[in-house]
Amino acid sequence: MKPFTQLVLTFVLFIVGMAATACLAMFALVALLVYQAAEYAGGVENLGDTAIHSLVDIVTESGFDRSELDPDEPLLLARTILVTEAMNERVARHVTERLLFLNQQDPKAPIELRLSTSGGWLDAAFAIVDTMRAIDAPVNVTAIGGCYSAGSVVLAAGTGERRATPNAVVSVHVNPYDMRDPLDAQEYARFERVYREHAELPEEWFNTSADRQYYLDAEQSLRAGLIDEITEPKWEPRHEAPPAKKKMRVADTTATPQVATTGGRPLKANSQ
Repeated sequence: MKPFTQLVLTFVLFIVGMAATACLAMFALVALLVYQAAEYAGGVENLGDTAIHSLVDIVTESGFDRSELDPDEPLLLARTILVTEAMNERVARHVTERLLFLNQQDPKAPIELRLSTSGGWLDAAFAIVDTMRAIDAPVNVTAIGGCYSAGSVVLAAGTGERRATPNAVVSVHVNPYDMRDPLDAQEYARFERVYREHAELPEEWFNTSADRQYYLDAEQSLRAGLIDEITEPKWEPRHEAPPAKKKMRVADTTATPQVATTGGRPLKANSQ
């Protein structure tokens, strides 16, 4: 075999060997990540939902679809903030930005925060909690639908009235994932501090060694001190008298059709 051919063959074998080694290393890394994800999700069967939620969090926290504050937004005009997703960086920004804005508008008028959340990042929840504590306007927090884990921290720490609708479900997480992990122990301590300060949960819930969540309906949440009252979601129709009809001026048939108003509703005059 000629030296040049042998050199080329050696180089090709080297490249193939490096590629094979890289593929094996990547496969091992993926296998490790899948194993850790399955352990975190509580089983391989839960990986699908966990992966989807993680992907959504990554996309939303990156700033994608981040809406800017609109002072003329109907909910803001009613001093109401609505959260219907898991706690993450984007939700924390959405809520804290509006809390600060509404407090600046009127530091004495209450702000309504309505929560329906599957939980999420505890850091995001505490960003909202600390902002509620920092402003003067009282924040009334109402649980609608489900208010789980990190969401119940925001609910319990409301600085105004804390409410739940009759069909709401609240979950609390008061025991550690793994006390050997400093981060888990720190997170557990943050949960415990809020619940001990703002609720009256059974002492045995705090001393359970296994990772566990407790689900409470509205009545149980009231007895546990997580809320102050159960509120009925009411819709009250307006009973205002309809506006008086104004006499419509007859349009000139030779002119361009114009818009006239009657009863507050735009009407277009028809040309003959």
